[in-house]
Amino acid sequence: MTNYAAKAANRVALNRSLLSVAFGILFLMITLKEELLLQKILSFQLVLSIPLFITSIMAYSKIGYRPRVRRWNNIGWITFLLGYTFLINIIGIIVGKLSGKGIALLLFGVSWILATIYSAVDISYDKKTINERLVKEGLFILIQVLGGVLVVLGFY
Repeated sequence: MTNYAAKAANRVALNRSLLSVAFGILFLMITLKEELLLQKILSFQLVLSIPLFITSIMAYSKIGYRPRVRRWNNIGWITFLLGYTFLINIIGIIVGKLSGKGIALLLFGVSWILATIYSAVDISYDKKTINERLVKEGLFILIQVLGGVLVVLGFY
């Protein structure tokens, strides 16, 4: 298996797992607490996370057998990042509604700390990744602030 094929297989597997989580949350919300779906920002992120993960799966599957992979990798990455960030936001919003703002904010804070540690380790091995990591983690945190933290705090 080539490096690209292994990368593709691993990322497809991760995306499939997260897609299952998104569907699971949707079905739980419908059966247990359907009024949560009335919150537009929550529904928006939940509904969009599903096609984002599917698109990421399809893009990453191309990496395994296409000779040129940069664009597929970019599509896979951005759709994964959006889907994953929306999923964390969804969980944070639900936790905020059911268990309180403090626990939800803890989720976001821990996500940011772990993302920062992950990036620091990546940069320590390859200094050239600093710009890439700054963009990726900056976008991750920005989307969480706008689509999760501000919702939990009641700004919209």
